[in-house]
Amino acid sequence: MKKNVFHIVLLLILMPLGLFIQLELLPASSQFLIASYGINLVLAVIALFLLAWGIHHKKENLASLYLITVALKLIIYFFYFHPRFEMDGVLTRSEFFIFFTPYAIGLLMEIVVLARRYR
Repeated sequence: MKKNVFHIVLLLILMPLGLFIQLELLPASSQFLIASYGINLVLAVIALFLLAWGIHHKKENLASLYLITVALKLIIYFFYFHPRFEMDGVLTRSEFFIFFTPYAIGLLMEIVVLARRYR
């Protein structure tokens, strides 16, 4: 349990740091940035709990749990963020990074949890 708390605390440090940096670089997109970091933070914490639970109880289904968390994040992207980014018909690089930077931070923490499991 202590390891899970460590990863969640690290996530709670990295996400606001990433948000601060992106807000400095893209101040006009603050609404999407805050929504993206908030949604990705909640999904990453849920994924960390699911993976920690799976490590201890459902080892044979751990890959499935991981893929479900990744799929859930991508579904939210395609139903919430992608339509708003595509309103002008063009997905810019900054729009792409608005969602995928916090996604990558959360994904990195999930990979660290899984890697430590098999170390």
